[in-house]
Amino acid sequence: MYSKKQFAALEAMCRERAALARKEMEYSLMEYWRAEAAEWKQLRESFEPFLGKIANRSSDLARSNNG
Repeated sequence: MYSKKQFAALEAMCRERAALARKEMEYSLMEYWRAEAAEWKQLRESFEPFLGKIANRSSDLARSNNG
């Protein structure tokens, strides 16, 4: 599974490619890379609640083992 940093790096790469496509007037390619960047951003942002759930389960497990 990717880390939050890896999602951010992939998003940034897609945005750079979109900017290059725009510069080269490849508008359909630019839109493709913008859409890809948006998907990576969405995955990065949805990854945070997942990490919170894992942390909560770990702390719940630790409490149940200690209690």
